[in-house]
Amino acid sequence: MCGVILNSIVRRNLVQLRGHTESSLLICTAQLVSLGLVSLIPLTLVLYRIIFASQPTLAASVCRPAILLVCCALAMFWYGSHVSSVEHKLIRVVAVLCGALLVTSLLATNPERALQEWIKLALMCVIAIALCRPLVHPPNAMVLGASLVLAGAVFGILIVVIYVKYMSWALPSYPATRVFKAVAMDEGGVPLNPLGFECVFTFLCGACLLRRTKLLWVVGLALVLISSALTGSRAPISVFVLSAVVLLLLTGFRSRDKLLRVASVLGALAILAGGVIAISSATSLQLAEVTEGRWYVWSVALHKFTVHPLWGNGYLSVEDDPTYLSGGYHNEYLTALAEQGIIGFCAVMYLFGFLLSCSWKLAFDPSCRNANGKIVLFACLFLLFRAVVELPGLFGTAQGPADFLAYVFLAIAVSQVARSERSGRATLNIPC
Repeated sequence: MCGVILNSIVRRNLVQLRGHTESSLLICTAQLVSLGLVSLIPLTLVLYRIIFASQPTLAASVCRPAILLVCCALAMFWYGSHVSSVEHKLIRVVAVLCGALLVTSLLATNPERALQEWIKLALMCVIAIALCRPLVHPPNAMVLGASLVLAGAVFGILIVVIYVKYMSWALPSYPATRVFKAVAMDEGGVPLNPLGFECVFTFLCGACLLRRTKLLWVVGLALVLISSALTGSRAPISVFVLSAVVLLLLTGFRSRDKLLRVASVLGALAILAGGVIAISSATSLQLAEVTEGRWYVWSVALHKFTVHPLWGNGYLSVEDDPTYLSGGYHNEYLTALAEQGIIGFCAVMYLFGFLLSCSWKLAFDPSCRNANGKIVLFACLFLLFRAVVELPGLFGTAQGPADFLAYVFLAIAVSQVARSERSGRATLNIPC
C-alpha cells in the first residue's frame, strides 16, 4: 500500500517534468526532493530504535541532527509560502513554552543540566515549526503518512522479533511478558514500553494523512494487538480503549440526536463517578498494583513539587532522588510539576491545550472539512492520556522516537488546520 502511494506520487511529478519551462522543471525537481526529504524522517526514527539497543548515545546523537537537518531543508524549500494564522499561533505557543522553561531552567538546582535539556526541547519545537508548511502540500503529507505507517509496521515486526528471541513461540501471558520485558531491558537494552507506544502512535500519525481503507485498519489492529500482547504492559491497550471511549462520548455530545446526547452525558458521568469511587475506595497497595507500581512514584513527584512549587527543581532532577528508577515519574504532568513548578506546568499545559484545540477543530469544525479529523483527535487523546502513565512525549526526554513523534504529530495537526485555512487560496507552489 505504502509503495503504491509513493510510486504514484513520484510518477505524477516525473510526468510533469516533460515539456515544461526551466522554471517549471526547477519547481517539479524541488517537489521531488521535498518528497524524498519527508520520507527520511520515519526512516531516521526506525534507525534510532535499531541502533539504540547497542549504542544508545550514538542513536540520540545521530537521530536529532538528522531530523533537524531534514526539517530545516524542507523549511528552506518552502520559504516564502504563505504562513497561516494557526502557524503564527504555534510560534507564539512555542515561544511561551520555551521562555517559561528557560526561566525554570536558570532557577533549577542544577542549571547546567537543565539548560542542556532545555536546548533539546527547543530543537524539538524548531522541528515542529519547520515541518508545518511542507505538510500543507498534499503530496508531502501523503508521502509522510505512508512512510509513518510503514515505520509503524517495522516497529511491530521488531517487537515480534525481540519476543521470539527471548520467548521462542510460547503463547504470551501477562506474568510471562512482564518477566520478558525485564530480561529484554537488562540483557538487550530494549525498552519495550516506549517501543510499544511508538509502534501504535507512528501508525496513528500516518493514518491522519492517508485515505482510510480496510487494509489500513487491518494493519492498525495488528499493531495494537502486538504492542499490547507482546510488551508486558497493560498501558497500550488501556490508553487505546480509553481514547476510543472518550472519542465516542465526544461524538455523542456533538450529535444532533437528543437521545444520543443525553446517553453520552449519562455515560460520561457514570464513568467519572465509577473512577472516583474506585480510586477513593482502593488501598495504596491496590492502586500500586493496578498502575504497575506507578502510584508510589507519583507520590514522590508530588512531594518533590512541594519543595519548589513555583519554579520546580529543574530538568532531570528526578535523578537526584534516592528512590530514582529508570523511567522517571512515569507521568508527563507530574514531571512538569515536579521539575518545572507551576510556571513550567502552565506553559506545558498551554502547549497541550493548543494541540487539543487544533485536533478538536479538525474533528468537529465544519469549516475544516477534514476527512481524517476524528483520527487526528483520537491520536491526540491517545498521546495526552498516555502522558498519564509514561514520560516520553510532548514533555519528556526530548531525544527518543516517542518525543520526535509527538512533535511530528503537532506539526501534522497544525498543518491540517492550516490547509483548511488556505482552501480558498490558489494551489501552493514551491518558491525557487
